[in-house]
Order: sequence, then C-alpha cells, then structure tokens
Amino acid sequence: MKPLLFRVPTVDDRSFRVQVDDGPHFYDRLHFHPELQLTLIKESVGTQVVGDRIDRFRPYDLLLLGANLPHVFRNDPAYFAQKTAHQALSYSVYLRPEQLQESFFGLPELNHLNQLFQEARHGVRIRFNEPVSTTTHLEQLHTLRPFEQLMTLLTVLDRMASDPNRELLSMTAYEQPRRPDDHQRLDNVFTFILNQYASPITLEDVAAQAHLTPSAFCRFFRLHTRKTFSQLLNEVRIEHACRLLQESKLPISQIAFSCGYTNLSNFNRQFKLINNLTPGQYIKALF
Repeated sequence: MKPLLFRVPTVDDRSFRVQVDDGPHFYDRLHFHPELQLTLIKESVGTQVVGDRIDRFRPYDLLLLGANLPHVFRNDPAYFAQKTAHQALSYSVYLRPEQLQESFFGLPELNHLNQLFQEARHGVRIRFNEPVSTTTHLEQLHTLRPFEQLMTLLTVLDRMASDPNRELLSMTAYEQPRRPDDHQRLDNVFTFILNQYASPITLEDVAAQAHLTPSAFCRFFRLHTRKTFSQLLNEVRIEHACRLLQESKLPISQIAFSCGYTNLSNFNRQFKLINNLTPGQYIKALF
C-alpha cells in the first residue's frame, strides 16, 4: 500500500519553509510528516482530523501540528464541485525543531517555546475568528526577507505560547509514525465515513475499507484513535448536524435524517452526549 508520509519540499539553506496554499480545496488525504506545521486558515471551511480529534475548521484558525501527527483539512463537498467559485487559502510554515534546538532554541529565554512544541504533539489551535496582528504576520510572512521571516515566526510562536485561549486537539500524542499501511487504512476509513455519513453504515462496511475482519478492525481502530467506530461515526454526524443548525433553518428532525439518523430520539441522545446540550438548547445558544 502507498505510504501517506507527506514529503515537504525543502530549502537547502533554510531552517524552515514558508508555503502558501491557494486553490479550490486543500490536500484531502490523511497524512503526516516529520516537520512541525504552523498553519493559518485564511479562507474556506470543512472538517479537520488531527490525531484522534474530528471537528470543523474555519477562517482565522491558527494551528500548530507536531511532528508525525496525522492530520487532514478536508473541505466541504462544494469546494470539489466543477467550476466552483469557492476558494481555499492557507499560510503555513514547516520547520524541523531539532535544527532550531541545535542552535538557539536551547536558550533559557525560549523555554516556553519548547513547552509549546511539546503541546504540538497533540495539535494546538487558537481560534481568532477575525484578523488580528498575529494572523496578519503570517499572511505577510512569504513576502519578507529570510531574517525578517525568522523574527516574525518567533513572534507568532511566542504569542501562541502565551495565549490562554490555545487548546489541545488530540487526546493522543504522536511521536513516532506507525506503519505506513496503517495510515493508508485510516485514510480509507476516514474518507469513507466523511463521504457516507448520511447513509446507513455498518461495521462490516467500514471494516471492508480497511481490508480487515470486523473484530480485527475494532482492535485496529481502537488502537489508533482511542475510540470505537460508533463513537467516531456519531461525532462526524453530530458535527455536520451542528453545521446545519448554524447555517440553515431546517427542522431538527430533517437535519437528523440528513445526517444519517433514522431515529430522532437517538439523534437527540447522541447530540447531548457530545455537546452537553440538546439541539434546541444549541440553537438558543447561537442566537
């Protein structure tokens, strides 16, 4: 099977790489790489997988993803339509922490950044929701001279390390990559669920995507995500239900059915289990 080790293009005489991704949608395969990844989502929305965490990404999300942390930013279906007017735009920095630690990251003045890098093993996110000076720094980074880029990068990392609103995403910390074929299996499973969540999905259906028996798949999935298949499926369905509750005026029952639930009571139970609110309470909290 094809490994999902993502190879970041390198710049021989630089300790980090600045990259702008601008297109109809982002790279949509679950992948990992040995570099730390600092990413600002500027435009587009969708579902993100970071380690064992699945939720939404949106403009002005700032993320720091640790080395070998599996992740994907999968845009909503509208971004993949032919002749779409939707656009996905992000600004990223890829860096190898061991290179920087060999130079000046060992200085005591930068100890707080080393703590941030430890947190990045889980994935770190700050949601700004609107432009601020930190996001502006990242948007302009690719236009600066190398020295200015380094100083700006340190400033952004310093602000992340001192921001009380930063959150850890994945319950599981990732340090060493698992077998490449395991990542391929996970990618197949996540892609299948994200595409088919609105339809009935059985354990046998999803196990077939990983080319495993149902019992072997349950062990495999629990090992890699710390969740059961049914937990993950409910999280994906409820995450999409939340989006519809925010963006549409459809009745709750219709939203439940469109997200794969055939029983409204089960939908309400799963919704409260995940969000600690009923769908009705969730709507009231939005307005």
